[in-house]
Amino acid sequence: MAGRIPPFTIEDFKLSAEKRAEICDGLTDRQTFMVNQWMDLHDKLNVGDWGGFDEFMDTEKMTYDNPNRPDLGTFEEWNTSPRALFTTFPPSVYRTLKAWGKGDDEICVLCHHHGKHTGGPYMGVQPTGNQLDVLWFSWIKFEGDKIIHIYSISDVLSMLIDLEVMKAPQPVDPYK
Repeated sequence: MAGRIPPFTIEDFKLSAEKRAEICDGLTDRQTFMVNQWMDLHDKLNVGDWGGFDEFMDTEKMTYDNPNRPDLGTFEEWNTSPRALFTTFPPSVYRTLKAWGKGDDEICVLCHHHGKHTGGPYMGVQPTGNQLDVLWFSWIKFEGDKIIHIYSISDVLSMLIDLEVMKAPQPVDPYK
């Protein structure tokens, strides 16, 4: 998958003030605040600061939807995923690539998750050392300063292929 993402370094996952401003260009002040909350959350995830990570969520109200992970509906269920990813795919870092906003309580973000399969088994496959580069969209709803809902959809097929969980040779033209 890395071939579809422009070249990057680990330092690219700590977004500069200039990069954050570029990502938020065209958003309202409120939408910019929400996107920055999301990027601040990534800063906490990227170093495994789980207590700091929780500060961005209304942990009582927060819900999560993802058609690939119907088992992660509540905050308590969902927060197990970034923790497991952190140990299974170190360095397991996240960044926002682009953001859009709607009104005063909704944003949509395109994000990138990078890591290497070195920390433990994943879906029955022992660590391969393969690189993980997943692009995903999240629609995020806020209430005040806290996240109350996340809907995410990610490129799971490419991830499973990259991690050697499955093979999926693709034809040049699937309609022939």
